[in-house]
Amino acid sequence: MKTKIITFIVVCISTLLYAQDNWKTLEQDNYTISYPDTWISSDEKPQPSIRFLLLSEETSGAKDMFRENINLTTENLGDRTISLKEYSEFSIDQVKAQFPSAELISNMTIDLNENKATSIIWKGDFGNNNITLKFRQLFFIKKGTAYALTFSSSEAEFDHYSKIANSIFNSFKIN
Repeated sequence: MKTKIITFIVVCISTLLYAQDNWKTLEQDNYTISYPDTWISSDEKPQPSIRFLLLSEETSGAKDMFRENINLTTENLGDRTISLKEYSEFSIDQVKAQFPSAELISNMTIDLNENKATSIIWKGDFGNNNITLKFRQLFFIKKGTAYALTFSSSEAEFDHYSKIANSIFNSFKIN
């Protein structure tokens, strides 16, 4: 039994190491993030506060007409002193105000790469396509800047893409 457990652990670790060999790293400003080479980094910035946009493979939108993606927005807090909890609550209130159909699924504090972060998952109905989108967002505050890392997916494919999105999130480092 002990041999089976050790073999399983070795297989899992080697699979993870192999899987991340084909990853690219995006380095900008004071942060880095890695993503699979089947995804692309786009210069498209639908909002000025978006620092980068990572798009899943084009085929991801074939079934549900939505291409999964991850983006980072930042906000310079200037001289304002605000806690992570306050910033997260403010962000959740903004989501609820902008998207009345939004349903908060989870809200927790986590440690990610030596940073305290708030992790939320929420979903809502969007547009005329009758599509429900689901999001995972991480909020960080570091040196007067708030960071919001967001994974966006159709609800139908959220679980399918969550593992890869979590690996991408785990690679995010603020220098």
